[in-house]
Amino acid sequence: MYHPPDHGLPLVQLKERRRELVVALRNHKGPIGDDELTQIAVLQQTISAFEDVIADLDCEQNEATNDNSDRLLRSFPAFGRRSVAHSPA
Repeated sequence: MYHPPDHGLPLVQLKERRRELVVALRNHKGPIGDDELTQIAVLQQTISAFEDVIADLDCEQNEATNDNSDRLLRSFPAFGRRSVAHSPA
């Protein structure tokens, strides 16, 4: 299974904490307090923000990789063409 890079951000830990809070609510008796809901909402907003940052970083890395590949192909045009070997007939 492929796991995309997290760029050093604690995304997995945040998702695990959110899951723990949601599971705790399943077992909760009585009305759910505002504090519990606020904690889950804050975690969800943080997770969404981190996912946006990660997507931006991935996009920047892909653009940098493509730029480097394009520069290499312009510097060495032979890499952009396929060579066909001719065998004597």
